[in-house]
Amino acid sequence: MTSQTDAVGGKYDQFAQAGTTEALGGNIHAGYWDSGAEHVPMAAATDRLTDLVGERLALRPGDRVLDVGCGNGFPAMRIAGTHDVHVTGITVSQQEVDRATELAAGSDRVAFRLADAASLPGDLGTFDAVFAIESLLHLPDQASALARLRRLVRPGGRLVVADLCQREPFTGAGEAVLAGMIRTLEIAGINSELEHRASLQKAGWDLLELLDIGENVRPSYEQAAAAFRRIADSAPPFAAADIITAAELMAAFGENPSSGYVLITARRP
Repeated sequence: MTSQTDAVGGKYDQFAQAGTTEALGGNIHAGYWDSGAEHVPMAAATDRLTDLVGERLALRPGDRVLDVGCGNGFPAMRIAGTHDVHVTGITVSQQEVDRATELAAGSDRVAFRLADAASLPGDLGTFDAVFAIESLLHLPDQASALARLRRLVRPGGRLVVADLCQREPFTGAGEAVLAGMIRTLEIAGINSELEHRASLQKAGWDLLELLDIGENVRPSYEQAAAAFRRIADSAPPFAAADIITAAELMAAFGENPSSGYVLITARRP
């Protein structure tokens, strides 16, 4: 039987092989558009979201940071360079590890490895801060994962999470869209704001801030869908159908008023 971890890793391997990373301008997470800056391209908007995460980590030069679900390494490299810190990135996709390692060639600040947040290896060490951009939604038990991460972070160290959120339960046609997103993108579930808060509390984190930035993120879905449609024709046959399906689901998800996006800052007591 294929585990959730294997399924998630396989999905990201598949998208990496199809060229979705390049189509999205480098990062593989949502972008953030300031009001009046809707003309900003996707690549700049995704960097802007990374910067918002980095700012909330309250980092000091030389700090050690863990990136949970590091993708292709762009966020880790950006945060390491901007804040003069060391970042360890983990992901369940070997394709992502390979690409991120290539990106970081020659850097002594950033390293990447194959590891699962649902079962963290014992040799990771300790960190001053941890961040997770659109990775916790793949975990069936987020509270347990957050508790494991808390044990790796020094007292007073921060956690920053950027992730999808349900403002209200999806109803009507939206239920099928949500179910399709979960199935196609190997998502374990999309939390409500209350569920995000409950998971953090159960895991022992002190919540400092929870912002719904859904309206600033909303353009991401149609832009990502358009990028996916462009590459579908040249994608390997095994990936093309999933890419087209993902494109249509992302566009519909972004149009649904129940789709939110949270930026969470918490601290280890």
